Amino acid sequence: MPVCAPAYAAAGKGLIIHVTSVVGRVLFPACAFYCASKFALEAYAEVLHYELSGLGVESVIVEPGPFPTRLLANSPEPADRSRAEAYGGISQLREVFAETFSTFFASEQSTNPQDVAHAIAKLVSMPQGKRPLRTVCGPDYGAIAINEYAAPIQAEVLRGLGMPAMAQRAHAAAGD
Repeated sequence: MPVCAPAYAAAGKGLIIHVTSVVGRVLFPACAFYCASKFALEAYAEVLHYELSGLGVESVIVEPGPFPTRLLANSPEPADRSRAEAYGGISQLREVFAETFSTFFASEQSTNPQDVAHAIAKLVSMPQGKRPLRTVCGPDYGAIAINEYAAPIQAEVLRGLGMPAMAQRAHAAAGD
């Protein structure tokens, strides 16, 4: 349980906002460690959503898509280029991503990192109990569809485990 949760529970209210990524729901090749870390944070945040909401504490997730930040530019290149080249075309995926996203960020469809801050501010200003579990910002690559599809399944799992109140929160998270 997060360090802040006992104080929030004692107050009967609180908000924890987790910033993950759409790659916490969909997969990008050559991003295994990044995707895995985001999937793990998604799971942690969603479990907290169910566990803490009965105490008046909300755990919600913001899932940004690609934004023109320095993330890709600052990601390290392979330390051993000859070993990387042994993987053939896969070794070029970093450059493919860099080119694809550079083109996207130079286009009129480019995203603005401020959109993530606005999404967070909107969540903060929403009334207690009215916040969605997940908020996607920018291109979603199918994350919205996965979120909508998974929520009723998760609700059914919780119901099957004898946790009807948590199941109701899963349905509410999906907007059901």
